[in-house]
Amino acid sequence: MRGNRLIIIYLIGMACLLFGCASSRSERTVTTNVIYCLDSEEEALESEEFTDSGKNINESIDGYLKAIISGPSKKDHRKLLTDDAEIRNWNVTDGTVTIDFSKNYLKMEKPREVLVRAGVVRSLMQTEGVRNVIFTVEGVPITDSKGQEIGAMTSDTFIENAGRQINTYQHASINLYYASEDGKHLKKESRSIYYSSSKPLEWAVVERLIAGPKVRGNHPTVPPNVHILSITNSDGICYVNLDSSFQANVLTVSPEITIYSIVNSLVEDCSVSAVQFSVNGESDVKFGSGLSLKKPFTADFSMVEE
Repeated sequence: MRGNRLIIIYLIGMACLLFGCASSRSERTVTTNVIYCLDSEEEALESEEFTDSGKNINESIDGYLKAIISGPSKKDHRKLLTDDAEIRNWNVTDGTVTIDFSKNYLKMEKPREVLVRAGVVRSLMQTEGVRNVIFTVEGVPITDSKGQEIGAMTSDTFIENAGRQINTYQHASINLYYASEDGKHLKKESRSIYYSSSKPLEWAVVERLIAGPKVRGNHPTVPPNVHILSITNSDGICYVNLDSSFQANVLTVSPEITIYSIVNSLVEDCSVSAVQFSVNGESDVKFGSGLSLKKPFTADFSMVEE
């Protein structure tokens, strides 16, 4: 008798467990995130709370895009997309979301267009399973001011090195110089970047040199633990002040390659003719095997390997 009772209790327990599991599977997962819009001046990004109730990646993406199109709820916020820049269609393949816009997308002024991309990308990247986002206009990938394809974007496309999200942007097409395979020459790497308007382009250039190359075959010239203390531009000379980790120069490249990697990049990309280095504010120091940083350096493109 006691055995029968135990069996009944066991069966009731299993039934409750199965019922609970079945119920949890049928429930919709609800996540509170944000969608991005513009401020009242349409010059910076703002965010509003958004509830993602999609049951799968497609439903979540659809929800975000519909919310972006319909616009913000707060009176002092503005729509991210202009009314005539319509989303024609979108699809997601292997985590890559491709959004195709009408040709009126290209009529947006560049600062607004960058904010649109940042807002859409950062909204969609909150969706589980989304790896990156590509924009096209009537089937053609969008390009930068030099005609180079912008390609796949992530939240990191619109973020500063220190990890703070950028809400106001400037765009620049730059050339960076990294080390060759043998560490004895420089190789040019072209980039289309978006950087915080709170800092000068010179800062953004040096930040990306510290972060390292993206092209296979190019190698770092500046240790990744180097910190920028200050960068100023006066009378055509760029004053670059780095912390003491720069002086250690642990990379397997010559001191000249490191120095001219920075100098050539700054001279080519910014309105400077020379670069004056300092370490913790001191210029009368030796770098690497004895290279003096006391005087400004001018560009030397003879080191560049074609």
